[in-house]
Amino acid sequence: MYIQKIKQILIPSNYPKKSSTIFWLILSLTFTTIYSLLVIKEAFRGEYIVQDDARQHVFWMRRFLDPELFPNDLIADYFQSVAPWGYKTFYWLFSQVGIDPIFLNKLLPLGLSLVTTFYCFGLCFQILPIPFAGFLASVLLSQNLWFQDDIASGTPRAFLYPLFLAVLYYLLRKLLLPFLVAIALLGLFYPQYVIVTGLILIIRIFNWEKSQFYLSKNPQHYLFSGVGLGVSLLVILFYVLNSSNYAPIITASQAKILPEFGEAGRSVFFSQNYWDFFILGGRSGILPKQLFLPHILIVGLLLPILLKSKEGKNNNLDHGINFPRQLPLLKQISPNINLLFQILLAGVALFVIAHLLLFKLHLPSRYTNHSFRIVLAIGTAIVLCIILDRFFYWINQQLSCPKRKILGLIIIGILGILLISNMSLWKKISYPDYQKGKSPEIYQFFAQKPKDILIASLSEEANYIPTFSQRSVLFAWEYAIPYHLSYYSQIKQRATEFVWAQYHSDIQWMKNFINTYRIDFLILDREAFMPEYVIKNRWLRQWYYQMGNQIEINLQNGKTPAIVDTIDKCSVLETEKLWVLEAKCIE
Repeated sequence: MYIQKIKQILIPSNYPKKSSTIFWLILSLTFTTIYSLLVIKEAFRGEYIVQDDARQHVFWMRRFLDPELFPNDLIADYFQSVAPWGYKTFYWLFSQVGIDPIFLNKLLPLGLSLVTTFYCFGLCFQILPIPFAGFLASVLLSQNLWFQDDIASGTPRAFLYPLFLAVLYYLLRKLLLPFLVAIALLGLFYPQYVIVTGLILIIRIFNWEKSQFYLSKNPQHYLFSGVGLGVSLLVILFYVLNSSNYAPIITASQAKILPEFGEAGRSVFFSQNYWDFFILGGRSGILPKQLFLPHILIVGLLLPILLKSKEGKNNNLDHGINFPRQLPLLKQISPNINLLFQILLAGVALFVIAHLLLFKLHLPSRYTNHSFRIVLAIGTAIVLCIILDRFFYWINQQLSCPKRKILGLIIIGILGILLISNMSLWKKISYPDYQKGKSPEIYQFFAQKPKDILIASLSEEANYIPTFSQRSVLFAWEYAIPYHLSYYSQIKQRATEFVWAQYHSDIQWMKNFINTYRIDFLILDREAFMPEYVIKNRWLRQWYYQMGNQIEINLQNGKTPAIVDTIDKCSVLETEKLWVLEAKCIE
């Protein structure tokens, strides 16, 4: 009786009551809230903290509050131009009531993760109508996502999870208008996944049975696929007609010869190891990083095996084993389970196409990275419920009443440990990748200068100045994205010219550089003129064979760059690791 009550709470025999569904949904949202608050605490633990990718995608939005910021700034203009329309509009709306985009960016994980949890719970419930399965799926997905920085980033991909899950949920619920709205929103925030959605809708009008394809006989499949594809095409057309001003996109043949895409490059992509390249590569591989964290997610790989046993329920299997009879919960799985395999198929197909059309569909990994996580979380939840249901059946059949009570408590304890221990496990990982500025004096100094100043530097601190000082940098590693050639060619030219000017023995090179780009300040690392700096600095390491090697040799031979002689007279701010030089002093 005791075990039966536990079973009815976790895996009810009949269709669950509404109160049970609400309870497990609230519990799911509670876990998500706890995770999110831990992340928000991390985001606000100091004044100069920003999420890694927000340095690219959010800093320029302060123009919404002050249009005079970043005047004629190539970097700000570029990231503003490539930002999806819905993403820009979302931040703009909040800025109209005076909310700072960086502040909003730090709060977004809570709202986005709660919406993600709601739709993940609902999607799983449409496949297996057991609230506990929805709870497991949403908690496991939430845990997995906090091993990444996707939602924490508050960038366009942070909106992918709630919106893509909403598309899938309304598709299974057969709610046409919300479904179309969700597709449109997905396209306005993360257009690549409108392509995934479109391919899923095409796949859904085909069925596979008895080793052959045939067209679906369900009229609703044609209705949702037809109208959904129409909205998807409109969204894609919108972006085609509003393409970036920084075209063309780099080709595969061009990228292969650039160090920027090599192992020391800004956008590591190519690898000599084919396994790393096609399977594990962060940008090129089919499998997402940390896909099986928490490790219990590996259980989800059993789902196809269990479903295969369901298909053979009318056959007598070897050794007299009848899986459906032993696993009665399989009968409660709805045909909606096919959606999971359609998602996988669409993702893999687009992964292959993205490799064939390299960089035209941006990065291949994007088409499997996010969808695989969703499918695996839901699949794991279903498998765990099937196993748990069978375990309860075995307890009732095999054990006496006292042993059942003890084992029931053990089950509850194990489930609790799995969930609670995973909640703290993410602290051991470097995500959600919040970055802390290390030179507050520098940020404060530049924040007090006129809004139209321009700063040049090879230092890592240049990555933080647009965010923390709201001032323009001529180039910086964080913003050196090499996919749009009209943009990156300018960044590369600026950076290479500055490298030669900084390390040249003739000060006229630096004077010419300052006059050409109208530089106001230079930032120099104190280690910049030591040979080992060449390997430490990411710019010089990336271009080691083009210029870094020669600079290293010159420094080892005692050749002092001309800029060194100007430090004492032109320095306007010194810290433990940096010098700030006034450019007009050098002129």
